[in-house]
Amino acid sequence: MTVLFLALRALVFYLILALSVVVFSLALYILLPLPFHWGRKQIPGLWSHFIRNVGRFVCGLRYEISGTENIPATPVVFLVKHQSAWETMALPASLPPISVVCKEALLNIPIFGWSIRIARAIPINRSAGVSAFKKVIQIGQARLQEGLSVLIFPEGTRVAPREHPRFHKTGVLLALNAGVPIIPIAHNSGLLWRRNEFIKRPGLIRVVVGPAIDTHNKTPEMVNEAVHAWMQTQMEQLEQ
Repeated sequence: MTVLFLALRALVFYLILALSVVVFSLALYILLPLPFHWGRKQIPGLWSHFIRNVGRFVCGLRYEISGTENIPATPVVFLVKHQSAWETMALPASLPPISVVCKEALLNIPIFGWSIRIARAIPINRSAGVSAFKKVIQIGQARLQEGLSVLIFPEGTRVAPREHPRFHKTGVLLALNAGVPIIPIAHNSGLLWRRNEFIKRPGLIRVVVGPAIDTHNKTPEMVNEAVHAWMQTQMEQLEQ
């Protein structure tokens, strides 16, 4: 496929994406006066399912997800590899209702930012230092008590394929304080949806949901190392 053809497909994808944000955000606004569990809880997953299929049909971004049987019925902390925007938009469709930890600046984007605020996202301002991470843990515990799982990208930002930086401990500390397990998730989306690249390369995105990592009677360092080791092993296989 030529670069021009891939660029045209990406343009169509982004146009549909923009329109879908308006439509699904409108649905969230309409349901705002109602209790959160009466519709707003399910809408992010429906939007994710829609966008994931748009990516598949328009850009050829096929996907294969294994290990979903590892997801328990009770709330957990998901620690997810972060390589592209694909996992932020497409992965929630395969997960129970979640609250996503995201950059605070995203909440200021008209329509989109307002909608993710309504959907109970957890904002983080990393420039605020330790207080920002304490705030994430505090809000995250409240979300878990509400019955929502929490999704965190432990690297803090998108990383290129075959890179394995150290993980921030915020997600681990949240799980330890709340007494819930961690579910790690690895994938290879960065091979097809490259960082800061407009075009999307057709192919198969493989996602692996790992077994629960127990946090009871363990130190943050022990849990963080266990998650990082599992993630690196899976990524080395997925990125071959």
